[in-house]
Amino acid sequence: FENVLSSHFQFCYSESMPMPRFSSRWTGILWVVLACLCQGCAAHQRGAVLYSPPSLLPHTTSEMRTAGFWISRHPDSDTVILSSEEITRFNQKIREELKLTKDLSAWPSVMSGEELRVTLQKTLDGLQARGLRLLDGKKPSSAYWSGARQAMNIGAIPVGIPRQYGLIVRYADQRFLPFEEGLYAQAYDEDFDELQNSALDIGTLVVIVHRSLDGQWLWAGSSSSAGWVKAKNVAVTTEDQVKPFWSTPFVIVTVPKGDIYLNRAMTEFAGSLQMGARLPLMRFDGDYAEITVPRRQSDGSAALVPGFIAAADIHEGYLPYTPRQILLQAFKMLDQPYGWGGMYQAQDCSRFLQEVFATVGIELPRDSKNQIQVGTRLIEWEAGAPTADKTLVLTDFAIGGITILGMKGHILLYLGTIDGRVYAVHSVWAYREPEHGGDKTFVLNRVVVSDLSLGEGSKRGSLLDRLNAVKIVR
Repeated sequence: FENVLSSHFQFCYSESMPMPRFSSRWTGILWVVLACLCQGCAAHQRGAVLYSPPSLLPHTTSEMRTAGFWISRHPDSDTVILSSEEITRFNQKIREELKLTKDLSAWPSVMSGEELRVTLQKTLDGLQARGLRLLDGKKPSSAYWSGARQAMNIGAIPVGIPRQYGLIVRYADQRFLPFEEGLYAQAYDEDFDELQNSALDIGTLVVIVHRSLDGQWLWAGSSSSAGWVKAKNVAVTTEDQVKPFWSTPFVIVTVPKGDIYLNRAMTEFAGSLQMGARLPLMRFDGDYAEITVPRRQSDGSAALVPGFIAAADIHEGYLPYTPRQILLQAFKMLDQPYGWGGMYQAQDCSRFLQEVFATVGIELPRDSKNQIQVGTRLIEWEAGAPTADKTLVLTDFAIGGITILGMKGHILLYLGTIDGRVYAVHSVWAYREPEHGGDKTFVLNRVVVSDLSLGEGSKRGSLLDRLNAVKIVR
């Protein structure tokens, strides 16, 4: 027993510190402690032992972790890729031709109830067919699924649903079911809750479509996603109240998190905004800006009140769309934590890109499979395409800062190619390396700079092996 404990505590003690010794009278208590420690580890293991990565990822240098390094290598970092008018048309194409986002101002005055019933039932059936598990690994019972359908209140959906707008009043998770309890692909995989669809910032406009049976959840659609949001996080608005959130002047958050306050002294904290979030601007006053913030009143209706945010955290209007600006914004996010579907007010790979491009006014879709449909197609590859061919195409034709690299389940922002190695910045949870016939998993859990050989030799292959599509966002 002491050997087992000593083995565990070696992670906590340095070589210069004496190892603890344990008397027999503490053995029972220590067994309980050890059991708890082991359970804590298992909750994060995803079926394998996880390792900490090196401080610098393979084939990277400390200089590569700066925007300036890549800007200095760029052939024309200050070229305006799209004007504001061109960005408007670009976003319109995403909405109207690709149908990957929605214009909430054009939402019908009455929505078909049947359309919503089909959508909710399809979501429920799709989740059930995936064989997801509860956190402890148990399979949800038939009572769970019938309870889920009952909670969704499908039977109460009317023939026609009148349009009703709302504003998000605090950072809100958006769920596939009106439950806080999650479902998972693997037991104890708590950071990957498959019921998490997205997350919405303060000031996000939504259309409120339906209520859960208990009234605690609202099924609401934003411009890029739809799902269940806690009712306490949404304020019901009049159509006049939402107009300022579509108009100018406005500010865009240009830092990973911009804190907002409800008083000029900036002591009454009201929440944080993610990069790319937009709120109406009232005025600048020295080191802060006065903005319009939605609050939820006791009856659920919206009140628009003054809020305050540091001027250094925002930009009036959108930034110009140049490679320099995208690189600067992306590198502000370096080392920010990974968050599946926006969990923990963090960002996964697609939300990272969504936030960065939002600062220049580009409205990317929410998930990676849709994002890679946006922009000008450079090339697509079939599975097994030679990595040398991929490197050659990227070296000759990809443009740093405005090229996105897509593969199944992941998306990255291209930086450049150095000595035959392709580099990107991306938000990633982990990567694998081969070891003794298996894979060794290194947990990154953050935004990183890496080359695309990451994962080379593992069962899944390297990022470059898996790369199948390249788009230039223009």
